Amino acid sequence: MADQFERMMGKFLIPLSELGSRIKDSMYFLRRDGCLVFSHGYYHPTPGYFLGKIIHYPDPEGSEDIWGRRYEAIHKAWINGERVAILNDVQIARHYQLDTSLDPSVPRPLIADYTIEFPLSDFVGFFDPIRSMELCQEMYPRIKTWTEESAKLLDFPREKIGVTGSLAFGIIEEHDMDFDVVFTGDLEENSRAVERIFQRARQPEGRVFEFGRFWPMRIYYQGFLLCPFFVYQNWEDVPISEGSVELIKDGVEGTASVADDRHTPYIPIVLELEDAVLNGDRYDRLRFISYDGSIRGEYRKGDRIRIKGRLVKIKDQRCEYPALIVDIQYNIEKI
Repeated sequence: MADQFERMMGKFLIPLSELGSRIKDSMYFLRRDGCLVFSHGYYHPTPGYFLGKIIHYPDPEGSEDIWGRRYEAIHKAWINGERVAILNDVQIARHYQLDTSLDPSVPRPLIADYTIEFPLSDFVGFFDPIRSMELCQEMYPRIKTWTEESAKLLDFPREKIGVTGSLAFGIIEEHDMDFDVVFTGDLEENSRAVERIFQRARQPEGRVFEFGRFWPMRIYYQGFLLCPFFVYQNWEDVPISEGSVELIKDGVEGTASVADDRHTPYIPIVLELEDAVLNGDRYDRLRFISYDGSIRGEYRKGDRIRIKGRLVKIKDQRCEYPALIVDIQYNIEKI
């Protein structure tokens, strides 16, 4: 007889055969060993693999209960009675401890150093954000209310709103007021929603301060905490989804100005820079790329920034261009 976990996975999980050929950001996958893995971005260079991170892993002594089975989170931990965020480099190190099939000597993708390439053959299925939203609204009346309020506030089509986080597989704690939402729209719809989030975040009652910092892309509204994840509806709008990446120089430092921030709410964060000086060399135009989701919405058009990262050359079917890969939030700041 199936246990509660198996019954609920049977309800929420979609077979991998229905995934299609393109993997988008912010999707959860269930691995055969029980790990719950989160996809990062749209660039998955190795056929049959995708870039992501383990978020929850089975642990008999774990602090989480996922439908009757004990789990632990890799991105957060309880320290002295307080829930704290785990840094990206520590998360990746933990992957190699948990999964001995991963070889730490194998270079990770240049463009996304703090992710792991996972073979799709290791997975049994995925959780579709829209389908999970439908199920969660049936299970939890407050999710339906929060969805309606979010759609109204952001002027966003309700049918394009899904869920991620633990709601992807139907889990929400009684006291939990976090609402992890996936907004899948075109560039105009998403940009309009982002501006409304920024407007709300400028109001004292809407601002979110967590883990020792202000979060410009998270807001309090009508008694819940809205945590948005923006996804491209149209694949042609994705700035980085294919092509080759060649290292030019590591450990590059300098300054630049943000010229275009249209892709600031996505993973990866892509900013178009101008007036850049890196290691003494000038660049009229330069692309900034970061997979550190904690800086989504942080840097806007007109900001002057100091950056440190990996200078690469990216070549796809559209063009060839230089880009600076900044892998962690501590390597970028406003000046």
